[in-house]
Amino acid sequence: MTEDQEASNNRVATKRMGMDIHRVLARWDPLSLKGLRGAEREYDQYVGPLVIMVKKGAEPMEIARHLSHLLTGVWGLPTNNAKCVEIAQKIHNAGALMRGEIG
Repeated sequence: MTEDQEASNNRVATKRMGMDIHRVLARWDPLSLKGLRGAEREYDQYVGPLVIMVKKGAEPMEIARHLSHLLTGVWGLPTNNAKCVEIAQKIHNAGALMRGEIG
């Protein structure tokens, strides 16, 4: 595989991972936005940092801590550690293709 092909595959995998993470956040919908116009874009700003965490090899518990911070510190919602761990595992799994675990 050439360097250009590898870079292209990496970009595609990163984009796919971002879309997968966005879907996970939208399905979780901690802000209860389902049904509101434009709601699907509300979680966009949180996808990039999560993609970076996954690409850097963050473990599910590190991702869960980040989600917990979003819940309480950013969104002003009550803590829900069990849900953060569940969602973190899904986000971690979104990086499986990039880590070469599937494909």
